[in-house]
Amino acid sequence: MNPPVWRIAADPAAQARALAAALAAVLAEAAGRHGEACLAVSGGRSPGPLFDVLHDAALPWARIRVVLVDERLAPEDSDERNEGLVRRRLLRGPAAAARFTPPLDAAGRPIRAPARIDALVLGMGADGHTASLFPDAPELADALDPGRPPAYVFVTPPAAPWRRVTLNLAAILGADRLFVALSGEDKRAVLERALRAGRAGPPIGAVLAGAAAPEIHWCP
Repeated sequence: MNPPVWRIAADPAAQARALAAALAAVLAEAAGRHGEACLAVSGGRSPGPLFDVLHDAALPWARIRVVLVDERLAPEDSDERNEGLVRRRLLRGPAAAARFTPPLDAAGRPIRAPARIDALVLGMGADGHTASLFPDAPELADALDPGRPPAYVFVTPPAAPWRRVTLNLAAILGADRLFVALSGEDKRAVLERALRAGRAGPPIGAVLAGAAAPEIHWCP
């Protein structure tokens, strides 16, 4: 593991602007080099301000594919679904031209993980979970097995609502650039403990232990 690069912002608005600028640079370069680019984003409530800035970025959005890192298996019209947040806050304005691919097909089966992810954004919970890789999930060992092929897998969090589908560790570590966004002193303390513990710690520690120069965006 290369040590993570820390980007510290004064407040959530500055954090959103800095992360949006970093993502836009990666996506523009990838689209120019490959003819297209792939962005994997997490859901929940935290990414909303990032999406509000990123959707206005001057990017070739028609050549950018947006996928979810994970999704709650809630009813399609539920506010708990990450897809709804992405459609409301990211896929609008110039970014409405992007191609969005949900993680499940029409029959409810996981699709293939993207062959190439240029930029992937993770958050982190207070328990050290990231994506939908929860510490006590019965499927966690398989999902964190670096020998498994990159894939979307089902996960059942014991203490969180809704079953989930999530990219596994191999798929997350396959991203060209990995970004982690979090805020608050409490979460920074959790992340720093996880960095020290590495693979022996919570899921975010296992992810960062295998990542090449991840970029951590934090604000108080």
